[in-house]
Amino acid sequence: MIIGIDGTPAVRRVATGTEIYARSIIEALARLRGERTMRVFANAVERPLWLAPGVEWRGIPFPRLWTHWRLRQALRRERPDVTFIPSHVLPVALGLRAVVTIHDLGHRREPRSYTHAARWYLEATTRYAARRASRLIAVSQSTADDLARYYGVPGGRIAVVHSGIGPRFNPQSPRTVQEVTHRLGISGPYFLYVGRNHPRKNLPMLRRAFDDARRRGLEATLVLAGPGHDPASSDPVRVLPYIPDGELPALYAGALALTLPSRFEGFGFPALEAMGCGTAVIASTAGALPEIVGTAGILLSPDDAGAWSQALLELAGDPALQRRLIAAGSARAATFTWEAAAEKTWRVLEAVARQGQPATAA
Repeated sequence: MIIGIDGTPAVRRVATGTEIYARSIIEALARLRGERTMRVFANAVERPLWLAPGVEWRGIPFPRLWTHWRLRQALRRERPDVTFIPSHVLPVALGLRAVVTIHDLGHRREPRSYTHAARWYLEATTRYAARRASRLIAVSQSTADDLARYYGVPGGRIAVVHSGIGPRFNPQSPRTVQEVTHRLGISGPYFLYVGRNHPRKNLPMLRRAFDDARRRGLEATLVLAGPGHDPASSDPVRVLPYIPDGELPALYAGALALTLPSRFEGFGFPALEAMGCGTAVIASTAGALPEIVGTAGILLSPDDAGAWSQALLELAGDPALQRRLIAAGSARAATFTWEAAAEKTWRVLEAVARQGQPATAA
């Protein structure tokens, strides 16, 4: 079987959830590929160093409309048995069997968080994939439910395949944590947010809750790690625009807790990564977060700043509660692996590749 993969998201320099998924699932599929042939197509020249030696590389740089023109052209010429699109955008009029991963329908659930242009593009590409793909992979049951709700996709065309976390997200030694936090200019206890600044991430509510907790006696810093954050307006808030990949596990491990107050998440990588590093999690009840965090974290309404303020105070002052959440989170995170995701994804890809083939005699 030959599988063609859109690898462009996997080679982008700035990695958010979609890019992390694309690279991680390609690597995991490669480890389990056996006799199957994988061809990765990307809008790039250089073969990435992380790509397994046995995987075929098709670097085809193109300035505009790469997906809908250059990728479509290459796939039509080579005609793999199935095409895998790890991030929503199926080439228009591809005419080949294809599996598309849908990460979320945030533009439908939180439309005010997007510009008109972004909302139009996401609606057009997601609706097209929902209608034209041979099969859809949803990274959570929440996303699968939204595909049925907004686009009428029958359950039989959707496979729920949870994402995983990499082996580097594990508990860190106190010395490593101390070295990394010192290098980043962090001293004393801190709560952590990891991710970009986006309206649906609900950071103004988190800031209000944190300020209220400080007024009530909280002695901790709030660290906002990721692109797009406004410069901190007060000493207790620390902004880190960029964190090297190698330092992120230690940043998680040193925190009192990860805070994830989003109004919507299709999956929630930071919550899972934090739990893997032995860090307590406070997350909202929105989107897929209850599905991913389960009972291993504190789940609160994204609109209840008072409850978030109280949770910050309780966690900072109750080491026993923190230890219970760490133990539960570590056990929870261990159930999400990229190997399991790859096994399920291969089953979906193989089923689609067999569509239209003559039946073989028993």
